[in-house]
Amino acid sequence: MSSPPVLATPTALARTYNSQAYEDSWEIVEDYQRVLEYTGRNPNASAGRVASALSLPRGRIRPWIDDGAIPHPVRGIQTAETRGWIPLTEDSETFGPINRLVAWVCSRGTVKPDTYSPYVRINSETDRERFDAVLADLDLESMEHRSDDTHRSTELTVRDDGAVLGRLLTCLEAPTDDDTRDIAPQYLMDVSTDAQREFARIYLENRAQFWEFNDRWLIDHENRSDRYRRSLATFFQTLGAEADVHEDAVSVDDYFVTELGIEH
Repeated sequence: MSSPPVLATPTALARTYNSQAYEDSWEIVEDYQRVLEYTGRNPNASAGRVASALSLPRGRIRPWIDDGAIPHPVRGIQTAETRGWIPLTEDSETFGPINRLVAWVCSRGTVKPDTYSPYVRINSETDRERFDAVLADLDLESMEHRSDDTHRSTELTVRDDGAVLGRLLTCLEAPTDDDTRDIAPQYLMDVSTDAQREFARIYLENRAQFWEFNDRWLIDHENRSDRYRRSLATFFQTLGAEADVHEDAVSVDDYFVTELGIEH
């Protein structure tokens, strides 16, 4: 039996970080590992000796050796590995809640590009309980970023390790504020029908409204491109839904939605 495809890797996570010194941030991880291996064999080596032996700038590696500094991509990978987020496959214990979180961010949220923290909008205490239940499965908690007022919904983010989690979600093609998402997350093509249906359930529960006059559920997606709406409709169709694309929305038949366990 073949192994399930890897959906998120340490390499992909490292490349979500920007570096002035490296065009490819994964090279920071490789260089840091080389330094650790060298100093493991030569524990008394100075930064200058290590730099000369490995052909690396002394100023770059001195904090790693003298101060115990850890590059940001390495620290992010360490956090994600400790929490069981990478390498991520459908067989990972954390895959289920991560899959649901991607659906939350795609349907009612974003990943802030300046902090990489995920944010979702909630309209009720039921929404809060549903989102908190997903985070609890990852041993995480939410916190309010913006309180409810007469003009804007309450916005929740993640209390601990949210920036690393947000980077992971972007590896799975969750949207950020500054991108124009053209297609639904493509990792969904590499997972089981059960996982796809769970993503669809969260998405529809968050975004769709029942239109009694035509017995269909409407997903208002004015904030997405036409290509994205077509991609989302195709995704629902692969699961057996009757999905249509409209000017600023996608509609799905009532039978499919109620079969997922969503009530009017």
